[in-house]
Amino acid sequence: MTGQDIKRAIGKITRWMVPLSISGLAIWLVLRDIEFSQFTSNLARISWQTYLFATVIYFVSFALRAFCWLILLRRKVSYKDAFFTMGAGYLLNNIFPFRLGEIGRAVLLDDPEHLSPLEVFSSVVVERIFDVFLAAVFILSVLPRILGSGYDQRLIYFVFILAVIGLVVLFILAKFRGQIATWLEARGDRSSFVKNFVKPKVAHALEGFSVLTDPGAFILAFGSLALSWGLAFGKNFIIFRNLYPNPPFWWMIFILSAGAFGAALPSAPAGLGVFEGVVVAAFALLGVGTDVAFTHAIVAHAMVFIYANLIGLIGLRLRGEALVGFLQRVLKRSPKVQAIE
Repeated sequence: MTGQDIKRAIGKITRWMVPLSISGLAIWLVLRDIEFSQFTSNLARISWQTYLFATVIYFVSFALRAFCWLILLRRKVSYKDAFFTMGAGYLLNNIFPFRLGEIGRAVLLDDPEHLSPLEVFSSVVVERIFDVFLAAVFILSVLPRILGSGYDQRLIYFVFILAVIGLVVLFILAKFRGQIATWLEARGDRSSFVKNFVKPKVAHALEGFSVLTDPGAFILAFGSLALSWGLAFGKNFIIFRNLYPNPPFWWMIFILSAGAFGAALPSAPAGLGVFEGVVVAAFALLGVGTDVAFTHAIVAHAMVFIYANLIGLIGLRLRGEALVGFLQRVLKRSPKVQAIE
């Protein structure tokens, strides 16, 4: 084995070990204070009607999230394609590390006549920015309740302004994508690399931001995603009230938003361990015991994991894809055109 091969092997091991170590540490920190008997007792307190109602809410919330992405794709695919492709992306994220699901969506929807992988990927970027923006707004809106009336709200305005600036930058890029393409075209006369490689890729990427220049589409996409978040709060609320008497609804806004940020940290697939750790820590700020908080985190996380994977597997089946083959194509980034029939 050459020195280059050794470096490559070490790099691969490091990329796997870092997120797995973070998840392992988070799991240890949480489980060291958990009594298994109390955990099973808490699970028994959640009625089957609660699971059923929460399941219905989850699928409606997922459907709204898929609709948001459909709008960001400028309706260049069917809703069925958007729904099941999003599920397939979540499936990859839940099973493999490194956020491969975002690339997987681009691989599945690649269509030379309608969509390019970069256009799909840029639409996913916009969706994620919307997500982060909403999570930041939600969590900052409830911080004064947690930290007290003396909390300096200038931090809220500062973070909010930063999020708005990010959206404005994307809007400007989308608004002037024609001028950017013209500028690159002029540079392309001097460089074949710019003309044949950079310009087409930038054009496709900016096309994915074009929804930001359409007020109606922007409101529809952003509104459906916000409504999806609202239903997710409701799903968590009906689960948690089986475990804790009369919880305030705003607790779920804080917990789910904190959990979303936690899931974005480097970790094992599906945010395993890190999500639970962040949720338990957030509940601790509210005075909720570790056993109850951990039970809620496990139930909420398990429902998302199972149902998203189910949708993804159905989506791959409809496309005639096998999970392993799909993963190999994602790793090689070699899109295959085939619509869901």
